[in-house]
Amino acid sequence: MNEKQKTYLIKQNTAIFKNLSDHFELPIFQDDVADDEVPKKYNYFLLIYGDIESTTTTKTLVQEVYVIFITENNELVDEQTLDIISVVSNVPGINFNRSLKQRLQKKDKDEYLDQVTVIFRRKMTYECKV
Repeated sequence: MNEKQKTYLIKQNTAIFKNLSDHFELPIFQDDVADDEVPKKYNYFLLIYGDIESTTTTKTLVQEVYVIFITENNELVDEQTLDIISVVSNVPGINFNRSLKQRLQKKDKDEYLDQVTVIFRRKMTYECKV
């Protein structure tokens, strides 16, 4: 059931990962990153696939995809955010929604990181056999 849609989701997920990898050459983690995996220099991506929600259209769902960019000592955060939007939006069926930019303090230090969460949406259909 839903085999065509599952295949399409896998292609999208692979393309998102590949596009980010090819353009930025930074580590990419899915869902979370363990403390011992965090790169010494805080420059990496966290890729999270959000909840699936219903829409007003029959048999159509929507899912948010979060690309979280963690970076330090980077004066080009906004410029690179534009690149993130471009390379991920190039994946068919993935549309930019919005972004959220934050400054985070490093634990017990007077140093800060930039965290930009770029939020995309994708629609999908599903089968409903009764």
